Amino acid sequence: MTAPDGYPFAALTEADAGFFPSARSVGAPPAIPYRVSCARVFAEAVVRLAVRRGTDLSALTAAALLLVPDRTPDPGTPPQDDAERAVLELRLPPGHSDAAIRRSLAAALALAEPGCRLMPAEEAGRLEGAVETLTYRNKALAHALERVSFRPLDGKLTQVRDAAQMFGFVNEWCFDEDRVVKRFRELAPVYHPDTGVVACRDRMAQLIDARNLLINHVRTAYRSGPWTRRS
Repeated sequence: MTAPDGYPFAALTEADAGFFPSARSVGAPPAIPYRVSCARVFAEAVVRLAVRRGTDLSALTAAALLLVPDRTPDPGTPPQDDAERAVLELRLPPGHSDAAIRRSLAAALALAEPGCRLMPAEEAGRLEGAVETLTYRNKALAHALERVSFRPLDGKLTQVRDAAQMFGFVNEWCFDEDRVVKRFRELAPVYHPDTGVVACRDRMAQLIDARNLLINHVRTAYRSGPWTRRS
């Protein structure tokens, strides 16, 4: 059998072994036993992952230690309850802390999730910058809306002119029911107390009162024309 360059593999004798030094020949420290405490659920998950990958726990941990940065969060020490505690037994070169081993295995579990993907640091930085920009713009928009939005009136809303002003109409005679409904749908997402950009329960309540007051005004004041035929 020959290599692609025509050099026979059989010609590689023990004398040529120096071209291919083993880990032991380059002075790699021998593996030592580790006993890493962790939660039982965590231990069972990493053991299942090693089985799925067709490797042992020590090899899985060694591979993860090469990739995982120190800032990765540690899943933590095991709980006090003996029933929920476990110990991972593995062999690695010396110099690794229990926290580092737990961090690496936690990262291996995260990378095994279907929705997880690795990305270059440049892309991650670009996305983080985009998120910061959007956050800043959202705060600026909320601040601008806060400055131009209406202030809740004291007491109950009873005057049509106040309701018309709240909706941005010039007076109480320049709109119909469709315009009132359309304007309400534009303003409601702004002031909704749960999801609004300028969330305010009082404003939302008065916005609903204003809508009802304006629609009632249209239906009672405009006694002729299309609104009468509609009703």
